[in-house]
Amino acid sequence: MSPAVITALDLPLPPGLRLYRVRDHPLRACYPYGAHDLAVRLVRQDLAEAGRLLRDLVPALFAADPRCRRVVAAPAEDDIAAQAAFEAGGFRRVAEADLPDGSVVLYTVEPPEIAELPTALDDMPH
Repeated sequence: MSPAVITALDLPLPPGLRLYRVRDHPLRACYPYGAHDLAVRLVRQDLAEAGRLLRDLVPALFAADPRCRRVVAAPAEDDIAAQAAFEAGGFRRVAEADLPDGSVVLYTVEPPEIAELPTALDDMPH
């Protein structure tokens, strides 16, 4: 069963991009996802402008759903062009994973207020 594409964020998506809730997508098995985390997939042939589209889209996604704490992507492990597009779009590579349809590379981007939180144990409150 294919995950449902999100169309209800009142946000026009550029052609060639699909948006899903991680909870309804096979990516849910890859990391401890939040209920409002989103997954984005590139389905366009021309990846040259995808980085720009993603840089513009991600802040709009966080604004459209303030409870979203992470936008993730999982291009195929051998899809170097899509990986480059996500990196150009501000995503960072975090892990590799095996999904039913093949091996993928997990990319993520978080809103600045989450991404800038310290994670070092020495920085945690006592």
